[in-house]
Amino acid sequence: MNKKQIKNLFKIKSKSETPKTRKTRLINRILIFILVYVSSIVILIGKMVYILINDNKEYELIVLEALGTKDVVIKPLRGSILDKNHKTLASSQITYDIILDPKTLLQELSKDARMYTITNLAKFFNKPEKEILDIINNNPNTHYRVFEKHISIDQRDELLKLNLSGVAYIQSFSRTYPKGDFASALIGYYNNETGRFGVEQFYNKQLKGEEGRIFTSITSGELFTKKNMPVINGASLVLTLDEVIQQTVEQVMDDYVKKAKPVAASAIIMNPNTGAIYSMYSYPSFNPNTYGNLTQELGATTWDSMSPEQKAIALYTAWENYNIYNRYEPGSTFKPLMVAAAIDMGYLDPENFRANCTGSIKVDGVIVKCWYGPGHGIQTVEQVLANSCNPGVIEIAEMVPNDVFHKYMLEFGLLEKTGIDLAGEQVGIIHSLEGFGPIQKATSSMGQTFMLTPIQLLTGFASVINGGYLIEPYVVSHIIDESQSIIYSKIPKIKRQVISSETSKILAQYLEAVVLTGTGGFAAVPGYRIGGKTGTAEKGYPRDGSTEILSFVGYTPIDKPEIIALVLIDEVEDDEIGGTGLAFSKIMTEILPYMEIFADNKKPAPVNLVKVPNIKNLDIYDAINKINALELDIITKGGGNIVSEQYPAAETLLPKSANVTLYLETKKPHNLVIVPNVIDLPVEEARKLLGNLLTLEGPLTGNILTQIPPEGTLIEKNSKIIVQTTN
Repeated sequence: MNKKQIKNLFKIKSKSETPKTRKTRLINRILIFILVYVSSIVILIGKMVYILINDNKEYELIVLEALGTKDVVIKPLRGSILDKNHKTLASSQITYDIILDPKTLLQELSKDARMYTITNLAKFFNKPEKEILDIINNNPNTHYRVFEKHISIDQRDELLKLNLSGVAYIQSFSRTYPKGDFASALIGYYNNETGRFGVEQFYNKQLKGEEGRIFTSITSGELFTKKNMPVINGASLVLTLDEVIQQTVEQVMDDYVKKAKPVAASAIIMNPNTGAIYSMYSYPSFNPNTYGNLTQELGATTWDSMSPEQKAIALYTAWENYNIYNRYEPGSTFKPLMVAAAIDMGYLDPENFRANCTGSIKVDGVIVKCWYGPGHGIQTVEQVLANSCNPGVIEIAEMVPNDVFHKYMLEFGLLEKTGIDLAGEQVGIIHSLEGFGPIQKATSSMGQTFMLTPIQLLTGFASVINGGYLIEPYVVSHIIDESQSIIYSKIPKIKRQVISSETSKILAQYLEAVVLTGTGGFAAVPGYRIGGKTGTAEKGYPRDGSTEILSFVGYTPIDKPEIIALVLIDEVEDDEIGGTGLAFSKIMTEILPYMEIFADNKKPAPVNLVKVPNIKNLDIYDAINKINALELDIITKGGGNIVSEQYPAAETLLPKSANVTLYLETKKPHNLVIVPNVIDLPVEEARKLLGNLLTLEGPLTGNILTQIPPEGTLIEKNSKIIVQTTN
């Protein structure tokens, strides 16, 4: 119907109109009125839908109030994050937001009732009454203004007892990370709106759940509920990460960082056959409970003195997981990949090849030096790898055509994401095939002039020793709903076979020599056959050796690897502390028995065996008393007053004087102190030493003979030290 037709419908009737004509005209007018009215409603609804879709909360409330309705959102509980043994790493607690109803408070309540609400809220939250009154007076026509967020259930219950008018309580939640900065690079954080970094961001959709809604009509200041949409709480993630392994890695790496003072450090422990990540460490780190503040990590003086720009840079550096964000030149840890490619394609005969290192090699007119000035002389392939000989590995690379070398760099995954389920993964940067000349091939064979991420290197290296398979790493093993039912399980994924199983077996054997006779001696673990590769890569330009990245990749057992690890230190001040190989050794010495990967050497069965008691979930004092009663020795890991795990497990038979490791946990990670040695001290002197941090329990006089817990244990402040004395 065009404008002319519509206009004609509203013309004054002529005198010649018949009753039938008038009736027809009247019907048409009614139809037009209905059409215009319906069109207006459709436009209004369309605008509302647009507003709601675009999540404009301010306009949403205006429209809803104008139509006499209100849509109250009930936030779901965000799902928990658990380690592989279901230890809580992140959880959500129900809280409530306090909603004021200014319109009701002003227009329908007496002054006394209004002031009763204002006075009690001000007293409860220690706020001026004027502040609350201003909120009410400045919003006289609304039924919905947020006054306070995230009060506890107990606080809400206290307020309910006061029977305040014009106040509502809407369910929400708060996010907590009970172990503080523990595995924070892998976990990420929640910023009250969404997950950021780590699994919090990658699995945000699964964790967040679905909002519930209460639809109400608003009539004369009263609320009438029309319909409820139930809230669906978020699912929980069960990680592949093991709390005990992660705790060990963090302790070793934190100690190394304190001594070496690097700008960054990282470590990954992975199953080389499935890609399951058992531990991931990244330094600098942060506490997800206080994700926007690094006072704890840097110190209040340093943090407060920083400019906003400096703070932003420091925060992003801490938030970004070095293992997946940072690209670096891998150095000699890449050499096994290149050698594997040469053997696999038949260009290198490992039985008959001999390299001759004189201390340098000329490539396209350029001299490339060996790190060992005099040269390594005649070497087998195994010796080239053990000695990390640059001229030797370049000789091997020169046997491989450029396109084949380049193809294998792609096959090992250097230009693709590994697929790890963490937000923000970066990919490597390598030379193009067109730009892959003799110099580029030579430097690339040494792990220089191209870049990758630590996780790319580890998965590529794993394919060299696991039978030749490039695997997809992952950190979430399964997802469970509120009823603990599994709604998703990760199936390990093999992306492709890069080298043959025969080639892989050769390399796995050769790399043992790196630890036995070569550059990786510090990585040795007593009783175990360890294979691996050291790496030293110069950083930045010009290449003057002033800044380096040190790394070690290692695995065990040799014949059938079950665990592979990467330890990396970026720019050290002190490199005379054993290198990354020593850190690897310390980690493996602790975690291999825990993982029930036992040493190869067989010792005769000991006599005088005792059965290890179950001390899990006991407080540290009861646990130590039980262990001491059996004449077993104690090692503590972690910090806190509760034993979360133990090694060996209960019922294990041990000889007397054997070690039992207690893994401690606490809900107050920032309230821990180190127990000093008070043995041989007079009681009074010991009390002075402890000061206000710890208390002494036992005889009041004499010299101290024994103490529980032992020196070096991390326990909560104000805990007791139980002693026995000469009296």
